[in-house]
Amino acid sequence: MKNIFITALAALSLTSCMDLEPVSSISDSKYWKDQAQFAAFNVGLQGLFREKSFQFYEWGELRTNLYAGTPFSGEAVHYNNLFNNTLNATTPEVTDFGGVYTIINQINLMISHTENTDVLNEAQRKTYLGAAYGMRAYLYFHLLRTYGKAVLWLDYTTGNKVDIGNMGKAEASAQEVMEQIKKDIKASEDAYGADMSFTNGRVYWSHPATEVLKGEVYLWSGKQMNGGNSDYTIAKTALESLKTADVALENNYRQVFAFDNKENKEIIFAIHNGRDEYNMFNDALRYNLVMNQMMMENYYLSDGTQMSKSEMSDMSGAVYIPLNTKLYKDLFREGDTRRQYSLKDCYTKNADGSLQYVGVVQYKFIGVSLPGNSYRSFLEDYPIYRYADALLLLAETKILLNEDPSAEINAVRERAYGKEYFAEHKDQLAYPNDTDNSFYANNPFVGSDANPIEAVLKERCREFLLEGKRWYDLRLMGAEYCTKYTSANAKRLLWPIDQNSLGENSLLKQTEGYNN
Repeated sequence: MKNIFITALAALSLTSCMDLEPVSSISDSKYWKDQAQFAAFNVGLQGLFREKSFQFYEWGELRTNLYAGTPFSGEAVHYNNLFNNTLNATTPEVTDFGGVYTIINQINLMISHTENTDVLNEAQRKTYLGAAYGMRAYLYFHLLRTYGKAVLWLDYTTGNKVDIGNMGKAEASAQEVMEQIKKDIKASEDAYGADMSFTNGRVYWSHPATEVLKGEVYLWSGKQMNGGNSDYTIAKTALESLKTADVALENNYRQVFAFDNKENKEIIFAIHNGRDEYNMFNDALRYNLVMNQMMMENYYLSDGTQMSKSEMSDMSGAVYIPLNTKLYKDLFREGDTRRQYSLKDCYTKNADGSLQYVGVVQYKFIGVSLPGNSYRSFLEDYPIYRYADALLLLAETKILLNEDPSAEINAVRERAYGKEYFAEHKDQLAYPNDTDNSFYANNPFVGSDANPIEAVLKERCREFLLEGKRWYDLRLMGAEYCTKYTSANAKRLLWPIDQNSLGENSLLKQTEGYNN
């Protein structure tokens, strides 16, 4: 066979630094000869995932009202078609299905060769297969939630980029895609067996990651595809299995994301970023969500310190994706540390010296100052799954099964407020007591604990701001939550397919709702 595939140019480190090299195309017939080549290809797959980290964030969050208006610091606004929900067939924002079929093609290649090799020992073979099947299921789950259908590509083809137009295949139905996702999850579980370890670290796919994905998938098929209680029960079992893994909530919310605390026990799977390798979102975080240093001269922190003279002064970038100015006041309750560790409130100064609030910038990923650099580098790992996610997904399964989600919701809340503060204010903050009408009446982001679904959506919104989950969370619970908390039209909750993809493959059909 003469298939061509992507892999690393040089020997790829499997140490904690995960030094992912650029990719190249080499002949299939000259590869797969020893264990090191399989290991290198596995590292390359993680690198391809990393290249799509901004795409995962875009699909999972940018259509929500967490973003609104124009940047208060004066830059031009980007991605407003997303948060204004003005997507259409000619301006789909995302083309070529986000490029994920290239990764799927490489995963298919890995599966094929790993299934049929005799150069790996059984433990290595199972680890690679468990990861490959899990990662493929994860990508198809993105496509299903985004487009409502997908071309099922389970083979591999020549070239280092997959041309959707040359596949000669129509999309499979939502049910068929879901069936394949579940098959891949089962194959991943079968490969891993009872091994719930993080064999290569938490920046590689693992059995615990597959179980969180399984929880998400079966929640979706239960709520959105009529699977009902049987699917919720499967999701619950998968998420409860995480109790046997080496996972726990960090005591301090800031430490979950800290550069000097990577791969902590809360992380189940994260996208690795590192010096001289890759900045978060390939620096799309810096150039969309971080204020430019020159702009900081015009703004102040809440204590009156000019931003250009504050500890933020070396966080230079550009704000093209504006966070909703109402977030600081309306999303978080008093005492919730997630506000100060997710957002930084900004002010102008009036002639009399008083401060005037103007908006927020992201402060969850604060970067790190490295010797010899003028500006911070945004090298924190980007979490895909963490234990707080598993707990709140488990809470969702319990709510949908009419069970009590208090333990899971309150575990996350207690960490957010701190044990002492939470204990002192349990009558106001512990689930199901967070019902203050003066805060929740007409709140644009979150609702009262009086509705358990609102309670878990609220907790996930506060917990996972900037982590690419909010849009999917609303979609899971139904169109009524999408229209309540976003500007989306209930008939256009999926995404349109770009005209080029439709033109290349006549068997593709435009997403329902975008035909006129």
